Parts: sequence; structure tokens; C-alpha cells
Amino acid sequence: MKLTKKAILIASLFGTAVLAGCQSQSNTLTFNVPSPTAVFNTNNQTALVNVMTQDLRPSAEVASYTDSGNIVRLNAVPQVAHLFQQAMQQNLNSKGFTIVQGAGNANVTVKIKRFFADVEQGNLRYKVSANVDVEVAVQGVKGNFSKNFSTARSYEGAFGANNKEIHNVLNLAYTDAIQSIYNDNEVGNAIHQFK
Repeated sequence: MKLTKKAILIASLFGTAVLAGCQSQSNTLTFNVPSPTAVFNTNNQTALVNVMTQDLRPSAEVASYTDSGNIVRLNAVPQVAHLFQQAMQQNLNSKGFTIVQGAGNANVTVKIKRFFADVEQGNLRYKVSANVDVEVAVQGVKGNFSKNFSTARSYEGAFGANNKEIHNVLNLAYTDAIQSIYNDNEVGNAIHQFK
């Protein structure tokens, strides 16, 4: 009887260990919006700006790769559109612009064209190439303006890529794009010119 209890205990522990080893990574990559570093300009408060975001990507996934013959599709949290909406509102607000819901005297639209990490995997090496491409459009009663912000990052490593490495490369490309938007003055100038 003692042998049977011991066998059951060993089988249970072995089964638990096998199941723990089979647990898959989460298919969700979590991103944070960087804080703006702009200096508040009181002259910008005369512009009432409505910010919108359009996700023009063909799919919501931000990366996909093959693992043991299965396709793994990764998604972003918060959604990519929310990441750029929040970043643009923070950007304009930190520079002194008044953000409004609905009609303003200038509309800023962030059009997300690409936010994706391509993953190439071989037997001994992998490569992650991340690209972020957005267009920021300003529309006012006196005219229109648009500017593209594109960034790319890549990383190569041994064996197979995992979610953490994919996230790191894509997050660097995203952060680069947001910092370019934060450091840009042309969008703010266009708001004043065309409002």
C-alpha cells in the first residue's frame, strides 16, 4: 500500500512538472507611453486642438512567429491606437495647447500605418526587425499639414526569439517614434498657422 501511495505521489509530481513546462507565454505585450519633456508655452493656449487616432494597419497583431510548428500572434496592451492617442495628447498638452473633445480650431489626426515586429527564425539564430510608421496630420480652417514619423530597430540573437526580446525591440522603435513626435516643432507651428 505504501508503494502505491508513493507511486501516485511521484506520478502527480511528474505530471505537474510536465504541465508547468508546457505553459506558454502570454500573447500580450504591454507598453507604456513615455512622458513628454517639453516646456509649457502659454502662447499655445489660444489653440483648441481635437486629437484623433486612426489605426490603418491591416491587423491588430504587433508580431507573429512560429514556435514548434505553431504560429504565435502577439497583441499590444493597451491597444496601439490608445498608445498614440495618449502620447499625442500628452505631447500637445505639455507644450501648452488646449485639448478639447469635439470641435476645435485645429484637428490633429495620428494615422498609424505600421507598428510591427518581423521575426525571422533559423535553427541557430533569430532576427527581430521592428518598424513603427505614423503620419501626423493637422487640419484647420486655413489649411492642412502632414508629417511622417518612421523608426526601425532590429536585434539578432542565438536560437529562438521569445516574447520579451520581441517586446524589447518593438518598444525601442515605439519609444523612438514618440520621442521624435515630442521633439518636433513643425506640428505645433502648423496648428498655429492653420487654426
